[in-house]
Amino acid sequence: MGDLLYGIHPVYEALVAGKRELKTLYVSKSRKVKAVHALLEQARAGHIPIQYKDPGFFKARLGDSVHQGIAAYVGEFPLADESTILKKAGTENSLPLILALDGIVDPQNLGSLVRTALAMGVHGIILPKARTAPLSPAVSKSSAGAMEHMLFARVSNLVAALQRLKKTGLWVFGAHAGSGQPLYEADLNVGLVLVIGGEGKGIRPLVRKTCDYLVSIPQKTQLDSLNAAVAGAIVMYEIVRQRRK
Repeated sequence: MGDLLYGIHPVYEALVAGKRELKTLYVSKSRKVKAVHALLEQARAGHIPIQYKDPGFFKARLGDSVHQGIAAYVGEFPLADESTILKKAGTENSLPLILALDGIVDPQNLGSLVRTALAMGVHGIILPKARTAPLSPAVSKSSAGAMEHMLFARVSNLVAALQRLKKTGLWVFGAHAGSGQPLYEADLNVGLVLVIGGEGKGIRPLVRKTCDYLVSIPQKTQLDSLNAAVAGAIVMYEIVRQRRK
């Protein structure tokens, strides 16, 4: 089993991260080699077989996806667990920051959240097994390859997972539009799990009840709330800002 990863950044970051096996690298014959020199050198250093293919090869397998003439057949994405994520935070000697996503089904939103999470130093992401976009090549592409470096844990029951994390001393903050205290008034300088809800419905009621605190992003208009990726980015940045301050 495996995936056909596509795009320069996802394939390159998968090579650099080394978390999963890259079995074959495919390069379009119409691709300018100079633009992907670093990628090819990384593949050769890792003894990855390289095959040059006609553009029709990519069209047949990837359709209209923005593949940039680069694809790689890779092994399944490896999953971690909650203890591994907590251990990473301890190794980095920093306050734990974990992202829990409740019902993010759009690959673009998931990829954007992953990209921001990696930039903001999130130690790992908790995903429920149901009602969540799979960790697919589309997510890796929309994350610009950030997915390849992130730790993910999939759990059968998100509420139970949050309760386990609370027992380790972490606080659970849920970002939920129109409820709780304004984001900029909350004390986020603690070890915490940030819960972001799915598109449209937000955090499910039972997950919401499990949160220690709810925070909302102040808005000047009464339009629909920000989408999950944007809201998550704002809250993650505020967490990092408070910790640096």
